Amino acid sequence: MTIILYPHSTGATFPKMLRLFALPVTTLLLVIIDRFWAGMNSTHVNMLAAVAIVLAGIPHGTLDVEIAAAHFGQNGIAGKVKIIGGYLACAAAMVLLWLLLPELALIAFLLISIIHFSRDWRGGVDPFLAMMVGWALVALPALASPGDVATIFAALTGSQNGTLIAALLGAASVPAALGSLVFAYWVFSHNDKQSALEVLACIAAALLLPALVAFAVFFCGLHSPRHMADALRETGALSSIKKAAIIAAVSALSLGLGVLMFLYQGDVPADMGVIRSAFILISTLTVPHFILEHILSDKQRA
Repeated sequence: MTIILYPHSTGATFPKMLRLFALPVTTLLLVIIDRFWAGMNSTHVNMLAAVAIVLAGIPHGTLDVEIAAAHFGQNGIAGKVKIIGGYLACAAAMVLLWLLLPELALIAFLLISIIHFSRDWRGGVDPFLAMMVGWALVALPALASPGDVATIFAALTGSQNGTLIAALLGAASVPAALGSLVFAYWVFSHNDKQSALEVLACIAAALLLPALVAFAVFFCGLHSPRHMADALRETGALSSIKKAAIIAAVSALSLGLGVLMFLYQGDVPADMGVIRSAFILISTLTVPHFILEHILSDKQRA
């Protein structure tokens, strides 16, 4: 239930009941663990969630160059060099924005994430309702865990302006949550129980789990696997060996960039340094991925 490039049929090879209940059951188990066994809002769990987000997030964009080359008829070396150059320029611009205007970089990343995540829910649904879901997924943790999100945003921006951004984000989450419930009712009433349960599970995670864990539930359990499967289909003409080599090489380079970000970020505690590096790395990689998604979407609608 996404844009043309990423059809909602992802995961069709899995048993229907598994696809229907996997995310809700996982969310329920995590909530039970958090509430009745071991609180998950700890330094180590937050670090693990940040690492999981990076490890799950990097692969689904590793084949973007091949996808772009195929769509734009640039399969030669010169064409791919141009595409890689454009990718690196977009990523470098985001890094520069984090260095010079971190508050603006954070706001830009949040807005891009809202739009990008909303595309997971489009397809026969009013785009406004899909946007409400993306908005809720980004904003609800700031309402449910204001202190945690404020701490993370302050670390990302290097100032208390991050706390203000977190407060505004939390305040803006309520209409998005209501819109998401309308979305869930609409798709359920139109025989899309899977999307309804997925949205409700993600909203429950955002409200009941620590912020980073809640984001990891959606990002690692739904968004990244879905887009990774779609990217593999989009590059069906490539051999499995070549795809595996590209994924491994690009992932290694991206992780290397993340390590450099961690090592050269100044006087930041190690735990928060991991979280900060993870989000800046993901934002850096998301910008060109997001731009490609929009270009291809516009191209296919033309």
